[in-house]
Order: sequence, then structure tokens, then C-alpha cells
Amino acid sequence: MTYECVCDFDMPEFQNTYRRKARKAHRCEECSAPIMAGETYRYDVGKWEGEILHFRTCQPCDDLAKWARISMPCFCYVFGALHESAREMVREVRKDVPGFVMEWGRRMVAIRRANRAKAVLQ
Repeated sequence: MTYECVCDFDMPEFQNTYRRKARKAHRCEECSAPIMAGETYRYDVGKWEGEILHFRTCQPCDDLAKWARISMPCFCYVFGALHESAREMVREVRKDVPGFVMEWGRRMVAIRRANRAKAVLQ
């Protein structure tokens, strides 16, 4: 089982990742769900093509990204395309790894449930 490691986007000049606790509501860059005040989220800031950009990722989406990186040594994605990249990774690997689709599916269900619960609170 060999997979080619190709990240077809420019790497940032620098990038830092922080864990933050929201003081006000934000939107997740990956699933567009609200990040409510008091929730912990991942905050990435970096410089891409001469421009400073920042991205906020909710905890369930961050968990999906961590799982994908652990599952596939060369998993890379552009901010805002995590779900699409993970889905494509699952398509590539599913025939070689039994239960991989189910593991991915459980994570996607958890993200949807968390988003529905937040929608009820709003």
C-alpha cells in the first residue's frame, strides 16, 4: 500500500497554531458551524503569498484533521477544504483498510450532531 505524497499548494512563509477559548462567537472555517463563546477552538495564523491570514476551526473539525493526519502520514489540506480532503483520502484508502469508512463516518456524524446541538441553542 503506497500512496503518493503530493500537496499541490504553496506552503506558508510561517504558520503558528494556538488553542484558544472563544470570548465571542466565531464561525468554523471548515464546517461553517458557530464556535460559541466559552468553547475551545484551534486558531491558525500565517503568511501565505505575502498576505497574513487567520483561520478558526471548531473542536470536532480539529479532531477530524488530527485523525486524518494520524491515519495518513501525508495528509495535507487547504483551510476550508478539510472535509473534502478527508473524504478523498477515505476513497483512496478504503479498499486497503477495513473499517476505515466507518471510522470516518463516526467522526462526520459527531460533527453533524455537534452542529445541530449548537443550532438549537441559537
